Parts: sequence; C-alpha cells; structure tokens
Amino acid sequence: MIITLLSDFGGQDNFVGVAKGMLLQHLPDVRIIDLSHEVMPFHLLQCSYFLKSAYTYFPPQTIHLSLFDIMHQKPSVLLLSEIDGQYIVSADNSLLPLTFPDKLKHTYKAGFEAFSYPEWITKTAQFLRDWAAKDFSFDHLTPAEPLAGSLSLKPFVRADSLECQVIHVDQYGNVVLNLSRTDFEQYRKGREFRIYFSRNDVINQISIDYADVPEGDKLCLFNSGGFLELAINKGSAAQLFGLSVMRDQQLIYQKIKINFL
Repeated sequence: MIITLLSDFGGQDNFVGVAKGMLLQHLPDVRIIDLSHEVMPFHLLQCSYFLKSAYTYFPPQTIHLSLFDIMHQKPSVLLLSEIDGQYIVSADNSLLPLTFPDKLKHTYKAGFEAFSYPEWITKTAQFLRDWAAKDFSFDHLTPAEPLAGSLSLKPFVRADSLECQVIHVDQYGNVVLNLSRTDFEQYRKGREFRIYFSRNDVINQISIDYADVPEGDKLCLFNSGGFLELAINKGSAAQLFGLSVMRDQQLIYQKIKINFL
C-alpha cells in the first residue's frame, strides 16, 4: 500500500513525524510518500493545487491522504472518493469538490467521528487498515455529500478575457496561476492572446521549457501539473514583478489578466 501525505504542517515542528508514527502503528508495511507539507497555513486553494497537479503520477490504488485542516468541523469525519483509479482521503473541508468538480461522482464517509487531530489520524489509520483488508470496497460505506465552498481553481471568465489568481509561488520564484491547459484552450478558441502581469509586461506565446528564452527573460508555460506558470529563465518572476499568493480572505489581490484577440 502506498499513502501520500499532504498538509500545511511545515517542517519546523514534529507534526509530520508524529503523524507518520501514528499511521505506522496500524500500517507497519505501508510506503509513505510526502507529497508536500509546505501548503500555506489554511490555504485551501493551494492545497487543492498541490493535490490536483500530483495525484496522476502515482500507481493505481495509491491513497492520497490529506492532513490539511482536519478539524474544519467538530467533530471531524473522514471522506473518501475514487478518482482516476486513485483514492483521495480527506476531512470534510471542501477539498474534494474544489479539486475534482467534474470527477467527484461518489463520495463516502467512514463510520467514525473525531474530536482532535491525533484521534482523527489514529482512526483514519485503523480505517485504512481495515478497508485494505476488504480490498478497498465501498459497499459497506455510507454515501456522503461533501461540504462545498466558494473557492474555485478556475479563473474569472469574461467574453474576451480571463482574470487569474496566483495560487502558488515555488522556491525559484515561478508563479502558478489558477488556469489549467484544458481550460486555457477552451476559453482561447484558437485566438491569439496577451498576458498582462504588470503595467508594461506582456507575454503573447507559450513556451515549452524555461530555456526557450535567454537568461533573464520572462516566459509562460504549462508546468508538469498542467497549470499556467509565469517565470523568468534563471530568475524570480515573483520577486521581479511583485507577485504573491492570493489568500482566501484578501479583499484586494493581484490579478493576472489574459486578453484574447
């Protein structure tokens, strides 16, 4: 069994190690892979991006366990769904419908409630152990309707333009927008485009690799997760253009506008 872990725990404390220890008590033979623990605290949109852009790279029947915002509701429950042959497991905190709005056909609830992080993780480990013994059958589980939120991994759409948000900035200063390749082509409809991310900075073509432009030049490309990324070859787009991640509660935030001609 493979389990990936995703959280906003960071690396400053021992929360990640403790969670792994609790899982291993009940699943001693499991292979645990850290998807990321650097989600910005309580940043659901970024957590969704990390999950959506990574889950397809794993073998079938991998369990993707989100430890993000476990106690969003109290008591907390465990939800799970099968997406493209992968199992997605999360608390009921809007992560599932946000990440998989077009693929979330059936969601199920495990038969327990938890009143703390340690209790939820322990009961989740026990549930996964027993569920694996039943060949990952959903037959004995209760169908559930996950909590839906107001956020979206899609841009704001107008007739001839898109307004995108920054959902992630990586360690190189590359800026990821909430626009997938599929959605971009759907809205573009074969038209030329202009991407405006500061008053005088425009990009009008999609690159394949960072090295497609000279060092220090700006570019945009679709990253390995399939989302549009603004970058500078051997530089930091975030620093140069003053771009930062949009926070859920921001009243005023930066918009990256794409015009179609």
